[in-house]
Amino acid sequence: MPSPQAMTGRRRLAILPARGGSKRIPRKNVHPFMGKPMIAHTLLEARAAAIFDRIHVSTDDEEIAGVALSYGADVTPRRPANLSDDITPLLPVARWILEQFEAQGERYDDVFILFPCSPLLEADDLSAAYDVYCRHDGKRNLLTVARAPVYPEWYFRRLDDGRLVPMTPGGSFVRGQDLEPAYYETGTFTIFSRDWLMAASSLEDDSNYISYELPSWKAVDIDEPEDIEFAEMLCMARDRMRLL
Repeated sequence: MPSPQAMTGRRRLAILPARGGSKRIPRKNVHPFMGKPMIAHTLLEARAAAIFDRIHVSTDDEEIAGVALSYGADVTPRRPANLSDDITPLLPVARWILEQFEAQGERYDDVFILFPCSPLLEADDLSAAYDVYCRHDGKRNLLTVARAPVYPEWYFRRLDDGRLVPMTPGGSFVRGQDLEPAYYETGTFTIFSRDWLMAASSLEDDSNYISYELPSWKAVDIDEPEDIEFAEMLCMARDRMRLL
């Protein structure tokens, strides 16, 4: 039986938003990771998935554009300055890209936003997530999620003087087997329909999503230099397991 992906006949665009500016890790998108620029890992997996009609890196930066081209991505049109500051939300960037392509006669049905600092992403995740998306007829956006390490009822806020304030009063005394697991967005990739992106007023409506679950080891959020070291250790451990 053909997969939903094979049955759709829809055109798919991958967008990697990759500005040049990064405050906590300078030049994060091209920072070395396992011998390659960070963004290269996502680009290689996107190509290996073999589901995209175009892989586009949206950047204002010459070095990032050069790396993207060397790994087979498209970088035209280049992102304009008015969409390249650190407060511009993702929706106007994605919409502008779609409008530019459509003006050239290139229309896409489904849009993957792939975040470039997700070096543990694998091609099979992209294909499997798209199958989930297609089973819902593309009517719901898809988020990647991972299971939270503990139940949300067990969380506290910690005050400056060390006192703890329970986020769910009494929750820390409830047995785990009596609680439901929670999930969080990993920020690895998202799938939208073209029509939804063009009509949406913002991306802040979180009521229309389905999920694709990633194992927690693939969901490392790279925001600090130590996150890179941790992700590299995970990557090396994964590669060792493949050799066994």
